[in-house]
Amino acid sequence: MRRLSVLLVLAFALAGCSVLSPTGEEGADDFRVPLVCGPEHNKLPCTAGVEEGVGYRFNLLTHCGIEWAYFDGRYWVPMPMLDAPSHWAGIEAGTMVLERRGVAVFEATKGGTAHFVAAPRSYRPPDCE
Repeated sequence: MRRLSVLLVLAFALAGCSVLSPTGEEGADDFRVPLVCGPEHNKLPCTAGVEEGVGYRFNLLTHCGIEWAYFDGRYWVPMPMLDAPSHWAGIEAGTMVLERRGVAVFEATKGGTAHFVAAPRSYRPPDCE
């Protein structure tokens, strides 16, 4: 029974994405935002169609450093390459904004930013252990 409960929580966490409210507020327990976006997700901001200049709730995988993000239907890589700030978690909550075509910026809820450029369509993220 406990395993089923864990699987249900995980399923809700991976269910979809959402846009920040007009005030920019976000709930700490918002299960509409997937744990980390990937090609298997079919809602914004994971899938293609994000609006330029709009802030989307986003969880950035930083367990092995800042290596990539999946946003707007494609992979993005940090530019410049950088390490995650020491106060960031292995998955950092924040906001991702498409600043202009090919350039996105992640701003962590706890402070700190990472700039990304669109990766080539052939890009696949490196393995992380």
